Amino acid sequence: MARATRTLNPLHFEDLEPHRFEDLVRQLAYEYRPWSSIEATGRGGADDGIDIRAFEPGSARPLEEGDEDEDLLSVNPGRLWIIQCKRERRIGPAQVRRYVEESVQDPDAPYGFILAAACDFSKKGYDAFRLALIGTGVQEFHLWGKAELEDMLFQPKNDHLLFAYFGISL
Repeated sequence: MARATRTLNPLHFEDLEPHRFEDLVRQLAYEYRPWSSIEATGRGGADDGIDIRAFEPGSARPLEEGDEDEDLLSVNPGRLWIIQCKRERRIGPAQVRRYVEESVQDPDAPYGFILAAACDFSKKGYDAFRLALIGTGVQEFHLWGKAELEDMLFQPKNDHLLFAYFGISL
């Protein structure tokens, strides 16, 4: 006898209010790296085109002789990541390139860049993303489309987010 299976319809990320979509992506990002801080820069307006700014842990070193206050440590804030969120139904390769160009500007290239979107990307979109970032100074980059976001939400550790944003618990 065949066992009945349960399937879910695709999640409608595009139905989330823009700041709520940013909140969801930021909450998923918490588990992605051991961040020293994550900032919701997109919520305050005047964000310079950065929705989320995150720092991997930096290091502290003693100040050199002759520095002004020898009791203080010189702190490296860590590697900068920029996470850009787009709540659109479709993003083509040309738009992907434009979003990268707007977000990653030399000489202040971040260490890492993530473009998270509420839609799926074509192979040409993934290729355009990689080509747009090669040579920018960005060391790591990831494209989180609808499929990747659903994969993250369907992991048991993120069931609370799946429920909070979509009312579904697995």
